[in-house]
Amino acid sequence: MLKGVIFDFDGTLVFHNINFKKIRETIIQNALQCHLHVPDKNLPILELIEDIKKHNKKNVSSRKFLAEVREYLKDMEVNSACKSYPVPGSINFMKTLKQHGIKIGIITRNCGDAVRIVISRFNIPYDVVLTRDDVKQVKPDRRHIMAAISLLGIKKNEAIMVGDHPMDVACARNSGVLSCGILSENIDGRTLKNAGADFVFEDIREVGYLFGTKPLLPGKLPNPLLNYLLKHYVKSKSTSVIIGPCTGVDCAVFKNSRGIMFAKTDPVTLVGKDTGLYIVNVNVNDLAVMGGKPKWFLCDLLFPAGTTFQDIENVFCQISRQCENYNVDWLGGHTEISEGVKTPIACGTMLGTPLKKGIRRQIPSEGDKLFLIKELGIEASSIIAREKMRYLQKRFSERFIRKALNAVYKPGISVWKECNLLWKNFNIKVLHDPTEGGISTALYELADRYNSGFIITDENLVFYPPLLKLAKTFNLNPYGIISSGCLVGIASDKECKKIEIFMRQNQIKCSIIGEVTKKEKGVSLKKSGKTSRFPVFERDEITRL
Repeated sequence: MLKGVIFDFDGTLVFHNINFKKIRETIIQNALQCHLHVPDKNLPILELIEDIKKHNKKNVSSRKFLAEVREYLKDMEVNSACKSYPVPGSINFMKTLKQHGIKIGIITRNCGDAVRIVISRFNIPYDVVLTRDDVKQVKPDRRHIMAAISLLGIKKNEAIMVGDHPMDVACARNSGVLSCGILSENIDGRTLKNAGADFVFEDIREVGYLFGTKPLLPGKLPNPLLNYLLKHYVKSKSTSVIIGPCTGVDCAVFKNSRGIMFAKTDPVTLVGKDTGLYIVNVNVNDLAVMGGKPKWFLCDLLFPAGTTFQDIENVFCQISRQCENYNVDWLGGHTEISEGVKTPIACGTMLGTPLKKGIRRQIPSEGDKLFLIKELGIEASSIIAREKMRYLQKRFSERFIRKALNAVYKPGISVWKECNLLWKNFNIKVLHDPTEGGISTALYELADRYNSGFIITDENLVFYPPLLKLAKTFNLNPYGIISSGCLVGIASDKECKKIEIFMRQNQIKCSIIGEVTKKEKGVSLKKSGKTSRFPVFERDEITRL
């Protein structure tokens, strides 16, 4: 259990307007003017000074140079401290941690005078502060963080290091301490993950998840938390596992005596009506996007108190009908009435075999194209219409409401037919099923999974027309809304053009929505001639209803 947090200072808790590049250049220039040897000009500033000292011990100019550059560096840091300002939310978050009895340490490569100025200006709460003046070896040396942990009176397995630089992550890893990277303008999530960060968050306040000071919202578990759990607790020792659990992966693939098998489990929690329709189709979809053919199904059904037998029979009837539709054997499961649920909950497990032999798992590359099959927001339209029926009846025509309600049937939430056509006729690199969190979550999951960046063209994103009206009515962002019933895929430019023509010939909507770019560019949205980061959603927009 975590009892303490060690924060980096600059960039994590406060913003300093300091030009490190200029400082390094000035130090190097002064060293050369003093006829000192500069072995490596690319070292961090503190290491650069020590390296110059090490390689110029016999040079009489060395002592004067070291005194001057250290004073120069200190002056620059102190001047910067007077102009610094807190990272939004950082101080209030630290106060919240203190209120919950969490011990706070701060370790920094900055000088003590500069740090004390900032702490005093903004009344930053802490238990221990260790600047470079307080320790012999600064981070990433483990002794820096271990000294702070010792002074806090906690064990290293009770602490986590939080910082915005790979150096902070390295310091934690060198010490066997958990690490959390915070995104910044200069350091992206992939860089922090590659450095070995256990968690990566966009906002420092999200660290509150780890201490229980920030409650989890309804919807999918945030990817940083899920990634940590999968990494630390879900480990397969068997060589039979081909594709295991990972964000951005729709189902597992493994080998047994029968050959290649596909396995998927998924719940249905957002709908009351058509539970049976949903639970079979969402699981079939996830097998299909991975190139699997559904064969066997199990399902757990939990109903709230007050449920009638007729209600349960209706769900069974729906599941039976859908299994027959896909030629799937319903093997069994579990059914009960539970005081612990307020609405029906279904959790299905689907097993299957390959759609065809020789499906290759390919990695997207820069220049590949992203395509969208069918329309975004099909599922959401039906859910909104059901949840807000009375409100909508006062504002929309009966025809419009009926169209939204029946969206789960037409155009439908199934992508089985489309997956079959794609896998059997084209060289597909990736298929993904945008469900909870909509197109936004789907894109970020794929980018994370394949270490890629994407640039998406807004005008090419095709939304189910009723969804756009409903989203506007309830002030919901269509980019982040549940969207079962469509596909996002990646293939080469040449292959995508063939797919687009083929799908249109088969009366299936298809559009090229973007391109794979370098990971450093992240996931971007090109709209009205301007490019910005694609919107991110902490939870599915539909939960705001």
